[in-house]
Amino acid sequence: MLDLMKLELKKTNIGTYIHSTFVISIVLLGFIYLLAYMPRVNPNDPNLDLFVSYKNIISLFGALSMATFCILASVMYSRFVIEEYTGKRVILLFSYPTSREKIFVSKIIIVTLFTIISMLICNTLIYTIFGLSETFFPLVKDTITLKVITKAITTTMIMTVSAVGLSILSMAIGFTKKSTPATIVSAILLCSIVTNISSGTLNSNTLAVIFMTITILAGIIAAKMIVKKINCMEV
Repeated sequence: MLDLMKLELKKTNIGTYIHSTFVISIVLLGFIYLLAYMPRVNPNDPNLDLFVSYKNIISLFGALSMATFCILASVMYSRFVIEEYTGKRVILLFSYPTSREKIFVSKIIIVTLFTIISMLICNTLIYTIFGLSETFFPLVKDTITLKVITKAITTTMIMTVSAVGLSILSMAIGFTKKSTPATIVSAILLCSIVTNISSGTLNSNTLAVIFMTITILAGIIAAKMIVKKINCMEV
């Protein structure tokens, strides 16, 4: 499996996605500061009370981070899976002296590991920078406590796993349609729905865990369905 993963990485320039992650990190860093600053724009607006606590900011930021990395992962799946299993490339792919399932799983592992590692690093750096700046020049009228730190860690883990599950679902839709745009559009639509749902349950860890479990199980089922289709494909 490791040899297959190395082969996939040689075929694809992973540096492009690393650069994209760097840009995403800068944008998300600006976004978390925007969330923190919003109540200062109009202190009398009750609708902005949502942003006066670190827990709510973490929940909203986590949802956006999940959506962003889910879309990035769907772009990667478009390159690693959709393009590879359409057209003449699939002939070369099926000529490898190994099972079709292993080849497909190696692609899933690469994208999954990249999504998890990049999202964890990105969120950790952003929370660290934001937390340090809030210690000396606070924008939020709240206190960073152990509960807030725990909330950040828990939200990051839940949203990371959710991003993996949703990206596999979007890839499954794109694979069925044999379309790269369908993969990316599906990711955007799924993330929009999920973000709206999560914004209504900001501080419910139980609902977040349930949602995470559903998304990852749905992703596993979708991946198994694709494996069956690949094993039945003829060139």
